[in-house]
Amino acid sequence: MTVKRVDYDPPMRTLATLLLATLAVAGRPSAQAPEPAVPAARFVGTWVGTQSWAIADPPPGSRQDQPVTLVIENVDGTLRGTMTPFLGGEDGATIVEAEIVGSELRAAAVAGRPGGRGGWKSPVRVAFVFRNEGLVLKGTADVRMGEVPWMKFGYDLSKKRSRY
Repeated sequence: MTVKRVDYDPPMRTLATLLLATLAVAGRPSAQAPEPAVPAARFVGTWVGTQSWAIADPPPGSRQDQPVTLVIENVDGTLRGTMTPFLGGEDGATIVEAEIVGSELRAAAVAGRPGGRGGWKSPVRVAFVFRNEGLVLKGTADVRMGEVPWMKFGYDLSKKRSRY
């Protein structure tokens, strides 16, 4: 019995090699490039909307959706702002540090005004995360009393339009 050797056509061999190489690379996990940060100007302005509880059992008698206003300014290249009302006061929560990661604004805030007269709100710290979706900000707030997790809120805000 004689065995006849079959040579593959060189273009077919090249195609088969490329196909196998592509399958090998596609099967490997790839590192994703980080999402580029959106400009700070996309967060600057007055935002109005609602604050809602983001916990399973909110306190009895609390309103589910409370109207809030978030004002964000760019002061010498640093984002600053205030959310009012917050924890039952017009002093609100004041953003003291902020950074933009991708399309998110991550901000640390204090209840009331920094350096204020203290009281029960002085150990309260807030970690805001807002995701910019054009003219809409969606976000969360994790509220801590000292080192203890205390409350969570969700936000649905829209850019306030000026009247012409």
